[in-house]
Amino acid sequence: MSWREHLRPGIARLSALRPFDYEASTPDLARLDCNELAFGPSSEELARFAQTLSGLPLQRYPEMTGRPLREALAARWQVEPEEILLGNGSVEILGLLMTAFGAGTRREPPKVLYPAPSFAYYEVVALTHGVVPVTVPLDSEFQLDEARIAAAIDEARPALGLFASPNNPSGNRFPALALERLAKRMDAAFVVDEAYAEFSGETMLSRVRVVPGLFVLRSLSKIGLAGLRLGALVGEREAIAELDKVRLPWNVNSVTMALGCAALAQPELLAERVRSVVELRGDFERALRQIAGLAVYPSEANFILVRVPSDARAVAQQLLREGVLVKDVSAPGLLERCLRITVGIPSENARCVEVLSRALAPSLG
Repeated sequence: MSWREHLRPGIARLSALRPFDYEASTPDLARLDCNELAFGPSSEELARFAQTLSGLPLQRYPEMTGRPLREALAARWQVEPEEILLGNGSVEILGLLMTAFGAGTRREPPKVLYPAPSFAYYEVVALTHGVVPVTVPLDSEFQLDEARIAAAIDEARPALGLFASPNNPSGNRFPALALERLAKRMDAAFVVDEAYAEFSGETMLSRVRVVPGLFVLRSLSKIGLAGLRLGALVGEREAIAELDKVRLPWNVNSVTMALGCAALAQPELLAERVRSVVELRGDFERALRQIAGLAVYPSEANFILVRVPSDARAVAQQLLREGVLVKDVSAPGLLERCLRITVGIPSENARCVEVLSRALAPSLG
């Protein structure tokens, strides 16, 4: 018997992540593919970060519970530190959830339910943890089909639900009341993934103590700290205490905790970044809507989903040749011929509009 026979069945159908080789690309490449913040910390912030790191005892393990960072996040979100679980990005927390709520039964494996299309790593993390994905299609406007999801909950009885709001890659937010109704119907662990909530101005954090089984997953990656790899799960104390038993010790390193606390100490700077992105998003969306043949979907995130009139992969390749990298999310069904474009700085957005207009001109005859 070889090692291959012991692999989880779902792993064989996956492909390892192969990131774009940014180093080999043109120096002025407009990186509009990963939903990162387009602009970095100011020189003053970098100086403060350097001062913070200068006194960091790197020879010591980080504080195991992440208490200082949990306190800083609790103050920002108006919750208690004991209601927060830290992770090495949101993806690690997804793995912790799959491990903790992956018991299943003797007759059936554990299941996780989520709408489709949504964050691609829901499926990846599920399959690598032996959890069966149960997907329910969104409607033609990328909104929840509540009746259909309710029926899927009744039939599958999943142990875990994942609902990204705003959703990735569609960019729209799901109605909070609908999510509450579905959470109560599921009567299990129901996670609202709010990685992009800063840009929508709406959150379900205040409902965690009201709706049993409701968790809110947040991230600092989208507001300028992607390199720190910091995610956090907010939930009722007892549930967080149980999940903390699954978390590996020292999963969040000293540098992330120190710089995370330093960044959170100046909330006005984070708020200004969010305001800038929202303003840029509005300008970018209006410019994209002027391109003939391009369908533009409203967004409450830091990216915009568009549908091109021709082959999306070919359009994405032409954009790349002209120095604009976007995410090709095209797939049969709701995402047919779709591209996801991160909101960049004004010059990057303008270049994207110019190149995209030129790329679509031949398909319009």
